[in-house]
Amino acid sequence: MKGQKAKAAKWIGSGTSVLLATTIVISGCSTNEKTKESASPIASTGASTSPTKDFVDISWFMPKPIDNLKDQEAVEAAANKLIKEKLNANVHFNMIDNAGWEDKIKLKSAAGEPYDLVFTSTTSNNLNGNVQKGAFMPLDDLLQKYGQNILKKVDPRAWKAVTYKGKIMAIPAQTPYSPASAYVFKKDLVEKYKFDYKSVKSLSDLEPFLETIKKNEPNMIPVIATANGATSGVGLPDYTTVTAGISFSEKEGTFIKTLDIKQNYENYRIMNDFYKKGYIAKDAAIKTDYLAEAKSGKYAVLRDSGGYTEDGSKSTSTYGFPTVETFSSQPTISTSSMTAAATAISATSKNPERAMMLLDYIWSDKYLLNTLAYGVEGKNYTVKSGSVKDGNPTIEAKSGAEQTWAIWHNWLGPLWDQWDSNWNSTKALEAMKKTNDNGKASRLLGFIFNTEPVKSEIAQINAVNKEANPIFTTGSMPDYPKYVEDTKKKLVDAGIDKVMSEIQKQYDAWKAGN
Repeated sequence: MKGQKAKAAKWIGSGTSVLLATTIVISGCSTNEKTKESASPIASTGASTSPTKDFVDISWFMPKPIDNLKDQEAVEAAANKLIKEKLNANVHFNMIDNAGWEDKIKLKSAAGEPYDLVFTSTTSNNLNGNVQKGAFMPLDDLLQKYGQNILKKVDPRAWKAVTYKGKIMAIPAQTPYSPASAYVFKKDLVEKYKFDYKSVKSLSDLEPFLETIKKNEPNMIPVIATANGATSGVGLPDYTTVTAGISFSEKEGTFIKTLDIKQNYENYRIMNDFYKKGYIAKDAAIKTDYLAEAKSGKYAVLRDSGGYTEDGSKSTSTYGFPTVETFSSQPTISTSSMTAAATAISATSKNPERAMMLLDYIWSDKYLLNTLAYGVEGKNYTVKSGSVKDGNPTIEAKSGAEQTWAIWHNWLGPLWDQWDSNWNSTKALEAMKKTNDNGKASRLLGFIFNTEPVKSEIAQINAVNKEANPIFTTGSMPDYPKYVEDTKKKLVDAGIDKVMSEIQKQYDAWKAGN
């Protein structure tokens, strides 16, 4: 994931932790070569039967990537010059504020309003729920006719995660499916106190450094934790989240309530201990902007910025000050991590063929992809070396208050075709892809839990989680054992046992057929 995409990832680790669902974070060809490389049935079809004969407008819905979005008209104009010439179409993005995104897109689908493309994932505009409601269109035939570049580039394993009853229902993005987590340290403090950060293998190993910072650096907070950003080290790489509060043991091949996992209990007991010792901000549970906190420079220990890099370059680039980091853990590749970002075609679309052609064009053309993602040269980014027309420049995209345009590359699809930039260096992207290629797939890969039979119980469980998660991730409860037991009881009252039984039933049926 891109270091900057806090909203997309919500800065939650990729492994199972507390009650949280697994997420992730936040990476063609040049315009001179696009005709050659993206040859498709479009180009060879006769004019009288051409699927691009009539001009169409393609609508694309997604949550607002950044709040300060001002340059959409200019970016769309630049992109549509290419799209109109290639596909006889325009694209228009409908960016919905994050606070209202879920409700508005659900209402649009429920009302049967026509639209074309939409962002979907495990945690946002839930793919599974939309498929169960018939909101999305099967894509198999469209991919075969107009999606050859997509088929070439999507990780073959990822199709399992978006296939329902034999039909492909969304296009999974190139995303860090198994991002290694890291402990990140402010470099100046590590050097000042000669701390052997490479020796840190668990949460408890952090304590000597946190104690030193607490005693000697009154203006620093020893370790970061926020309401929606757990500290590195609390993940459970040997477990995969099925739904909030329920995990799958990769070693045992069984389902378990996440709060019953011994390591999870111990991890958050340590966090509670850190909180009581003053290593965590007293108001951590009400801090919701992890990235802003991390960039403030007032924390000695942070978590990775969306993936471990041995030289600390990714975190240094994202946070804006020198860092060093050491490996924490790496989760298995799960169905939910492979659907952390995906694109679907609405069942109400009047232009499904053209929508698929547009997606395939984006997957084949680096210039179009990066124009949609970064914006307009000179306005939203500057070229540091090379040329955008040559396909491999190094650019500097505006950030912070100056940033007025962004769409994260994996919201568009092909992350690995991202230009080298301050979002992700080519080296970081190569490391992410290598991690994906070498990642171990979960035993559950391809199993998709249908939540419909227990949707009311899951809604109640989610309400419990919404209250409990910020307390767990920050360790800010006065009586840890009591809080755990009270939360367990609330989950039982919400119907977690019924959900467990339904998961087991569906899993047994899936396993018998696979």
